[in-house]
Amino acid sequence: MTVDLFLPEMPGSEKLSVSVYCHGFKGFKDWGFVPHIHEFLVTENRALLTFNHSHNGVDKKDFDALDLFAENTIGQELRDMESIARWIQEEATDTYHLHPEKIDWIGHSRGGGNVWVFASLFPQYVRKLVSWSAVSDYSHLFRGIDLSDWEKQGVTHIRNSRTGQDMPIKWMIYEEFISKKDSYDIIDAARKMDKPALLVHGTNDEAVPIQHAEKLADACNHAIFIKSEGQDHTFGTKHPMQSLAEASEAFWFVLDNTLEFLEEEAEDQLIN
Repeated sequence: MTVDLFLPEMPGSEKLSVSVYCHGFKGFKDWGFVPHIHEFLVTENRALLTFNHSHNGVDKKDFDALDLFAENTIGQELRDMESIARWIQEEATDTYHLHPEKIDWIGHSRGGGNVWVFASLFPQYVRKLVSWSAVSDYSHLFRGIDLSDWEKQGVTHIRNSRTGQDMPIKWMIYEEFISKKDSYDIIDAARKMDKPALLVHGTNDEAVPIQHAEKLADACNHAIFIKSEGQDHTFGTKHPMQSLAEASEAFWFVLDNTLEFLEEEAEDQLIN
């Protein structure tokens, strides 16, 4: 996995909290706003880590390793997240002065669903979680696909409208999802969540409708739920971006609320 770790120029004396950003299904760490969110989310007491999932299909800058994308299971992404968390706790604590027990997770779209499930399966690595435009059910990723044809052919393709690529996904991805569907139940993970949680979702999100966030908020009644009025899946941001100066007012609002949530004491954010 390719990882970017952003550290404060003038850190405080305490070990740093670290926010880990998890990209979505057809995302990567250099997409749009992702390379720039450290400009806002890194403070004197907080670092930010962004990364490419090992099988997200990006080798250099864009989707140039589709053979890996074709085999990118949910389980693989969760194992990637576990590897990141273990690295923070076992190595980066001393090398980069990161706090081993103050790991917060921010996920967008499929990455948003991932952070809920990851927090349920690996609570020892999670202090807080934030989901932006999150899916509430992984089956949403397979909507519109003819499952019988996919199984028969062993592979299907999804269109990337931005790059014009037909991106392959093997039947094994769906098989893995079905075989572990109970473990990968995002709503059930939200229902059991005992960590502080923040959901942000655009009311005009066509890729992942806001009903996904509403279901998550209903399942996790202590979660803070912010509706971004009139906003789409990426809160008005596009790819590429040169800096946060190009971000929409709505995305600045997302960042501001995210940082405020992360900086507040965790004990004050849970309602018993």
